[in-house]
Amino acid sequence: MSRSLEWLESFAGTAFPPSRLAGTQPQTSPGTSPPPVIRCRFQARRALSGQPPRSGAGVSTFLIPLEKDDAAAAPSSPESEGLDCRRVARRVKNVCVAESAIGSLRRALRLSVLTRATPKIEGMEKMEHWIGTWSASPMNVWPGDVVLYGFHQQTVRQVLRVSKGGERLRLRLSNEYGASPIQIGAATVALAAKDGSVDAASIRQVTFGGERRTDLAPGAPLLSDPIELKVPDLGQIAISLYFPDFAPIETYHYEAQQTAYISEFGDFAGAAEMPVQQVSTSRYFLSAVLVDSGSGGGSLVCLGDSITDGFGSTVDGNARWPDRLAERLAKSGRLSGIGILNQGIGGNRVLVSRARGANALARFDRDVLSFPNVKWISVLEGINDIGWPETMLAGGQEAVAVESLISAYRQIIARARLSGIKVLLGTLPPFGGAFEGQPLRTFYSASKERDRQAVNTWIRTSGEADAVVDFERALADPANPTRLLPALDCGDGLHPSDDGYAEMAKVFENAFEGLLAG
Repeated sequence: MSRSLEWLESFAGTAFPPSRLAGTQPQTSPGTSPPPVIRCRFQARRALSGQPPRSGAGVSTFLIPLEKDDAAAAPSSPESEGLDCRRVARRVKNVCVAESAIGSLRRALRLSVLTRATPKIEGMEKMEHWIGTWSASPMNVWPGDVVLYGFHQQTVRQVLRVSKGGERLRLRLSNEYGASPIQIGAATVALAAKDGSVDAASIRQVTFGGERRTDLAPGAPLLSDPIELKVPDLGQIAISLYFPDFAPIETYHYEAQQTAYISEFGDFAGAAEMPVQQVSTSRYFLSAVLVDSGSGGGSLVCLGDSITDGFGSTVDGNARWPDRLAERLAKSGRLSGIGILNQGIGGNRVLVSRARGANALARFDRDVLSFPNVKWISVLEGINDIGWPETMLAGGQEAVAVESLISAYRQIIARARLSGIKVLLGTLPPFGGAFEGQPLRTFYSASKERDRQAVNTWIRTSGEADAVVDFERALADPANPTRLLPALDCGDGLHPSDDGYAEMAKVFENAFEGLLAG
């Protein structure tokens, strides 16, 4: 017998002791009926390889008692068709074939061991349910944005706040725009303290395929092994990466609105405090954090531009509107099981990818579908498609028609629904007077305002999204609806202030509640 078969036979024997082997019935009190059972036939070799079971050698049979709810669904007479397999299947997962022990008609059913009856066994894979709890969308370097060119024999410590906490984490790094491998000499995660220091007792080594050192391949992401670290909802953690060789910055996230700490020469990944040579407000190679939420739960992805990215919000204040939304959900008790991913990129567009990251259609698979258990997506993007053309950023040839934007939204909705994801579409906020007196003053014009209003009319009236979030009405100045309310404006006429982002979170929560209730 192979070691795999021995393991599964041992597992089955432990989960269902000899008193429940086929041919024996569970002990019952005199005068009572034996509980209904399911006869399970384990075929180890084919089950372990993911193949459908078949009759023949290597099959062991066990009886699994049903609980009260399942027993209630069992047939009342031996001539009945058999118990409702769906009620049982909801609590099981893929290891065996079962037959109803009640009734003369047998029914095949894919099952696994009932989770509530399964003891912990060394070497047994844990039931996992990973969801995204934090993200920063990777982007390419745009000339003029980056002061730093790379790291050499230095440690970079990046602080972030998760939305959904848990006891196990995974990191996702990215070298998507890199032309050469990036060597990671060491990586750690810990609970964050003040000014770039961490709680020494919480420091955990991060491994990749069991190894501490690894290469971040060009053009690719890198997922860590699970990390045992208990983090509360809205908890702050610090990820430290040591680069032993020169690591050119070709993949990063420009507007982090969070301080990153860059060390002097040396590996300080495992140190509670480290000597800081300089700081930055960008993200480097770190693109996401996943959390094992146990059973159930899912993620909300916020796809957008600088307004979602939090441009103009207080650095280290976690004041972006998705951050404020996470706080509101946590305060009301509805955060349980929901992770929020901020996939906003400053300057990003729906249809054009010349600068500031791949366009929304191009990055949709990476930034939305590549995450496990995504259930909802918020889309707030398109103002740059309208505003960028005919400015110093882009010529008139990059102008897009309203119809093209609407077609792109329809594509996003269709691709999301194909994966069972519900879509919340946000109206484009006012931008009248954006960048007045600055080189980008032509970002706004009367014709561009008409385009924005046409897009918003379609969003509100088409009924094509699962829900509409009316950011425009939440942020507009009632006295001049083409402009942001001054108290909610960061000062440039386009981006909200901290209070403006808080107002966005409020209106989103209302729409989200309506969607969940429906």
